[in-house]
Amino acid sequence: MKSGQWMHSSEGTRWFFDSGSLALDFGYTGDYGYGVPAWEHLRGPVDLEAWFAGRFPVPGGAGPLVSPRDLAEALALRAAVWDLARAAADGTEAPPTSIDTLNRFARGLTPAPWLPGGTVPAPVPSAALLLAAVARDAVTVLGTPERIRRCGADDCALIFHDGSRTNARRWCSMQRCGNRHKVRAHRAKTSG
Repeated sequence: MKSGQWMHSSEGTRWFFDSGSLALDFGYTGDYGYGVPAWEHLRGPVDLEAWFAGRFPVPGGAGPLVSPRDLAEALALRAAVWDLARAAADGTEAPPTSIDTLNRFARGLTPAPWLPGGTVPAPVPSAALLLAAVARDAVTVLGTPERIRRCGADDCALIFHDGSRTNARRWCSMQRCGNRHKVRAHRAKTSG
């Protein structure tokens, strides 16, 4: 499972944002709770299939067939992940209904690892199995709320999981917010 994805700012810049978690990446397939329809990435079952294919090693390159019901389930899981991540980052109480939703998905089976090269073709995991894997990642990551935080930039509110050994990550991306902070600090130092 890979984490991270390309993000686009309202100014049109593009950067790679690694949230540090498969589940948080999944949360960033929507409007991040801001109600902006243009930010929605999962508009149909084929979009969810593409997201799965980009994150999970699926035999033969084909992702699971996703039904409209699978998409509805995925959107419910995503909303719960986002609610819980926002609560952890802001130090507020998590909504119990979102916890229940996450726990319901995490109870499911997850895809089994598969070593290629045998004579039996690898099974293609179902959407339900892949959503369970996302939910289990969310349980693991959100189980350490002190490592869930917002970017340290004043003009950025992206949420990430700090998986660093020192628990000292400050920026959503060093290439974006970290670099802008360094440039501002350098300019302030040289102009003063």
